[in-house]
Amino acid sequence: MDVFYQFIELFATFIEGAIVISVASSMAQKRYAGKKYVLLLLLFTVIETTLVTFLNTLQSFSFITISIGLVYTFLVVTVLSSGNFLLKITSTILTWFFMFAVDYLLTYSLIMLIGNSIDISKGFSLLLTTGTPRLILLITAKILQSAMFILCRKLYSKIRLLNNRNLVVLSIIAFLSFIVINILTGFIYTDSLLTIQIAVIFATFFIVLSLIATIFAIAISAKHQNEKRIVELMKLSSQMLEKNYSEIHNSHEIIRQQVHDFKNHLRTINGMSEADSKVKEYTQNLLESSYSYARLCHCGSDIIDSIINCKEAEAKEKNIKFEYNISLTAPLNIESIDICAILANQIDNAIEACEKIDIINDRKIRIHISQKESFVLFRVQNTVKENPFNKNNELTTSKNNANGLHGFGIRIIRETAEKYNGTSENSYEDGQFISSVMLINND
Repeated sequence: MDVFYQFIELFATFIEGAIVISVASSMAQKRYAGKKYVLLLLLFTVIETTLVTFLNTLQSFSFITISIGLVYTFLVVTVLSSGNFLLKITSTILTWFFMFAVDYLLTYSLIMLIGNSIDISKGFSLLLTTGTPRLILLITAKILQSAMFILCRKLYSKIRLLNNRNLVVLSIIAFLSFIVINILTGFIYTDSLLTIQIAVIFATFFIVLSLIATIFAIAISAKHQNEKRIVELMKLSSQMLEKNYSEIHNSHEIIRQQVHDFKNHLRTINGMSEADSKVKEYTQNLLESSYSYARLCHCGSDIIDSIINCKEAEAKEKNIKFEYNISLTAPLNIESIDICAILANQIDNAIEACEKIDIINDRKIRIHISQKESFVLFRVQNTVKENPFNKNNELTTSKNNANGLHGFGIRIIRETAEKYNGTSENSYEDGQFISSVMLINND
């Protein structure tokens, strides 16, 4: 029977080591994957199991054992993960803190269940002694710890979103909590019953408080960092759009120049071909074709011209009727990147909605851009297959990734409008979706 208990002790230590190393390295971004990671994990876990087992033979509860285990885990995480130094430290401390918190709370709960004496130290001694109570503690603890880390695995990626300052704060909170809990646990082995009871009460309270504070800090900080990344991604997306449309505009200008030169050549050839009616007819058809090609948007704004010309060509390919009416009375004092962020996203949303309409003749997009005094209106109206608003008057999406990147377009439009103290409104009327953005064109 002793051999069986010793095997359970050894196996429990192995499982604990595997959990700590795998969770901490996952938090800090695993460097390896597949068989290589598994083999390294097993190797380092065996080493930790051997080390902890040896230290436990010297003393069943020792701060030295805990400290060495903490340092060893950090060194292993350094090898197995690719995160920065602070992320590795934070991951190691958090993992150990949560492991120890579960152990402590479970141990105290079992003492209350199986103990008949108000002397808590006797219950601890019972659980530290080889036997059935300790067997129950070990099995239950490892199951709970495994379940806890599996359920909390979504938090791992959130921790990686934290900046260095938040990682430092989180590390300090977790480390101080870990130290305090260990000190309070040490008081249980004193001879004073009052000290033991106070230590248990404060330790339990401190664990619960620290767990709540840690989870709350991770959630809030990660949300903030995620919002920051989304804003940066939106800005980058707008910059890329502006660059693309600027390049398209330059290409259109080159083509226009080439068409102009080409028409001059055709006129010359046409004038030299009076005697040959077939040549004259052919060159005349080419001239008419070049005139048709040259009819592009020229409203006075290069970026608007580029967007309209590009989107008109895209709409034509998708059998969408595309109309526009642009009236600018003065130069726009709106950055090109912001015009692109609004107009390109409005038209992209319109094209996407029209593509879903089965009847091709019903696919229509109308664009109206006007300027009055210090106000500029961007209005894009398009037919839709169905009302995009739900019963709560909220825009819905038919995309699979409804909570992911979809919706960036609407958000970019809204935030860009706010930048110019403007407004952004979406409405549905007579089978058509209308996106209207009003900006203040400050001098």
